[in-house]
Amino acid sequence: MAEQIEQLTVALNKAKKEAEKWQTGAEIYEVQATELQETMQLMAQEIEKLRDENEVLRQNQGQRQTVVPVKQRQTMPDQDIVHHRIIEDALISKIQQLEQQLRK
Repeated sequence: MAEQIEQLTVALNKAKKEAEKWQTGAEIYEVQATELQETMQLMAQEIEKLRDENEVLRQNQGQRQTVVPVKQRQTMPDQDIVHHRIIEDALISKIQQLEQQLRK
């Protein structure tokens, strides 16, 4: 009887440790999912901003098309292009990082 109690106690402790591992894994997954969701929201906001800017540029080009020669059309300033590329690269990097963490 004492031996059975000892075996059951050992089995219970192993089960508790396994449950803790699963709980910790679930907590990590939840944090990563939240980070990914936040990153996706930032991406959506940036995409919306780019859409708005693109629409303004299209409207400006449409209004000026008959007045302004092709070589003089207003283009996006280099600083804005660099800014957009930096944000895009950061978002891609974050997504790749989160994907790698999810694979582990």
